[in-house]
Amino acid sequence: MVSLGRLLVPQERVALSASTFSTFFLPAFVSYFAMGVLVQRKCTAMIRVALLPVTLLCAYRAGSSLDFSFGIPNYRFLNHGLALTIFTLSMRSTAWAFVKKPYKRIALQPNKTFNGDTMSGCTSNQSTNVDDTPLFTATWNALDLSVNLRGIGWDWAEGLRIPKSSCGTKSTLEFLLSTLAKLLFYALAFDATSGAARDFSPETFGSIEGGTIFDPSLPPLSRYTRSTIITILSGWTAYFVIELVYQIHTIEFILLFRQEPSQWPPLFDTPWLATSLTSFWGHKWHQLFRECFISVGARPLSYLLGRTGGVMGAFLISGALHYIGLKAMERGGHPVVVFGFFIMQAIGLILEGMWKRCTGLRVDGFWGLLWTWLWVVFWANFMIDAWARVGLVGSKFFPDDYRPTVLLVHFLKHYLVLFRSSGR
Repeated sequence: MVSLGRLLVPQERVALSASTFSTFFLPAFVSYFAMGVLVQRKCTAMIRVALLPVTLLCAYRAGSSLDFSFGIPNYRFLNHGLALTIFTLSMRSTAWAFVKKPYKRIALQPNKTFNGDTMSGCTSNQSTNVDDTPLFTATWNALDLSVNLRGIGWDWAEGLRIPKSSCGTKSTLEFLLSTLAKLLFYALAFDATSGAARDFSPETFGSIEGGTIFDPSLPPLSRYTRSTIITILSGWTAYFVIELVYQIHTIEFILLFRQEPSQWPPLFDTPWLATSLTSFWGHKWHQLFRECFISVGARPLSYLLGRTGGVMGAFLISGALHYIGLKAMERGGHPVVVFGFFIMQAIGLILEGMWKRCTGLRVDGFWGLLWTWLWVVFWANFMIDAWARVGLVGSKFFPDDYRPTVLLVHFLKHYLVLFRSSGR
């Protein structure tokens, strides 16, 4: 019998170890994995609903108890990542608990090249089983389902738009080499943009202590121009780190789990070229949380308030995800700013809908591009300021001597010396 003490959350976070991992994180993952198995099986609705409170309790314990930073301030961003993971686990478990139709795995076409298709156009019509999925198969499938956030190869991802692939038809080896090249590029770009943002003020928001990106000593025009440059750099940093992690997982799952390259299509669809907020958030930005935001946020509120409620619900859940992540940095989560950013994105989408109804025209073209950039970047200034205040912008994601940009400079210097020596 589990003791009451093990169910309670410690007053302070405990460092990650084999013991704390098995005590706090493992129960959360096992219950989440069990939900992933059950959601594929018929007649499991009551079991899933009954298991949901246990899953959420275990997730809460893991997210609020473990310290992935080992008490080192520079590694506090790892708790941010833990909180995002745990909240995602909770959202998906909640969505799975109320699914009416069991999930089915769909056979992907092995050499399919994605060209901006929806999931319905990228799969064959044969699922793994036309009736109930056997328990062993469901358990094996749950390994994929637990990490497959977009639902590539699953029937519940119907309507998901897949970005056009630039890879064409490649062998697995060619795809892996291409992915490795992308990984190295994104590591360099991530380090460069995050370092550039920190260098604006190494003593304040460029450090783990945090601080505001709005320098009160500057006149308004200089102050907000500076904050906007920092915001854009931080936005690119977020883009590069998401891509970096995705490329790592691509190589990992293809090599270790023998997955096909078709299971790892592009994650982003040139979001910097979005000509409307609808296209930016609807398919050009990554769609990793699409299932969660629709199931947990958009669908419930759309029943009450129609399309407007659905849009607002999706962005409120997104705000909750990002707030919980910042809160884990233990410097305050700045809920008004974080939720405010996502509420304003929802309002922007609603305004675009009103424009279409009034004029019969979609927001598009050059003016749509300008509108999208201005709306996102203006409100993102306040969001990035919240990141800066909790120390996220100032986090050092690599040891100083092993930063990718530093290693590249040392590499180039070394070979430049050799080149000059050989020329003498």
